[in-house]
Amino acid sequence: MTSAQYQYVETMTQLQAAIEVCRSAETIAVDTEFARFNTYYPIVGLIQIGTSETCFLIDPLAIDDLSPLKLILAEPGILKVFHACSEDLEVFQHSLGFIPTPVYDTQIAAAVLGVGFSMGYQSLVEHYLGISLPKDQTRSDWLTRPLSQYQLRYAALDVIHLLQVYEEQSELLSVADKGSWIEEEFAALGRNIPTMVDPQLAYQRIKGLWQLDRRQLNQLRSLCTWREETARLEDIPRNRIADQKVLMTIVRKNLLDRHRLQQHAKMTHRQLRKFGDEIVEVLRVADQMAEDFFPDLISRDETPVSSSTLKRLKKVVDEKAAALSVAPELLIKRRHLEKLIRSSDGKGSYQLPEELLGWRAKVIGEDLLEALAG
Repeated sequence: MTSAQYQYVETMTQLQAAIEVCRSAETIAVDTEFARFNTYYPIVGLIQIGTSETCFLIDPLAIDDLSPLKLILAEPGILKVFHACSEDLEVFQHSLGFIPTPVYDTQIAAAVLGVGFSMGYQSLVEHYLGISLPKDQTRSDWLTRPLSQYQLRYAALDVIHLLQVYEEQSELLSVADKGSWIEEEFAALGRNIPTMVDPQLAYQRIKGLWQLDRRQLNQLRSLCTWREETARLEDIPRNRIADQKVLMTIVRKNLLDRHRLQQHAKMTHRQLRKFGDEIVEVLRVADQMAEDFFPDLISRDETPVSSSTLKRLKKVVDEKAAALSVAPELLIKRRHLEKLIRSSDGKGSYQLPEELLGWRAKVIGEDLLEALAG
């Protein structure tokens, strides 16, 4: 399959026929087109699945039951090749109720092979195949019907070359001795999908938690849990309910009634009218909880780190990345270096952060600990 050849699938009969074709393949390419304008969950507008012979453009707006796709997308004997798959996995989790497995991500593989970090699909295809792809449909409306021929061709091209890129990368990975890296990176895909986070833990994503006492943390946890559950139930963006600044203002200024919310929370009239009473009730219930159930205080993770120490560690990372022919960002990000420095016990011992465990511990973690010890 070397050109934009595709079959448009809009009936159950066509879907079943496409699935039968794909079931005989060991590897398939997968992509989605979706919209997320004023909703919490992504709305899938098209599902593209490619084999070495053809490409299927599956219309989820025309087919009521997409569950048969599980026969191929959850089949352990078929490898699913994506590019930058985090949002695609979220689409499948919401639309079909499962995450495809096993998966291979060409963007991650490109980073491991040293081609580039967070590389776009067009750049990847041009690098490996020397083919220039159009970019004019990137912000297209995938929920309007009928889809144009330009849209369909663009969507088909998103998977037509994926398997070719995969084959090129597979050959390079087989001699790069980085198989364990790839396995760990792919195994982690799908673990941190935002719409699957435990609502009780949603407050942990708020900045400035170290500024709050335990009572305020408990109020914030309750508010964030309520906001997350409401956003999912009504399928609206979190900020449509209340943004992070509003939630922090509520707990820091102890805004426990509608009047004080109106005076100080900087909520819109619509937000206050629709959610004001619920916020007051959430706070009332939170304040009735026993202190034993309050969250622990959050230590400040923004303590300034020694610039000379950070510079020394960055040099270690850059030298290791150059030796391995990979982007430094693949090995460790700056904020994780800072986290490592802050782990000091004051006696010369440091603890690798969780982001430096697994294959990174051996590849770069031990070198960083030695540099800190020196």
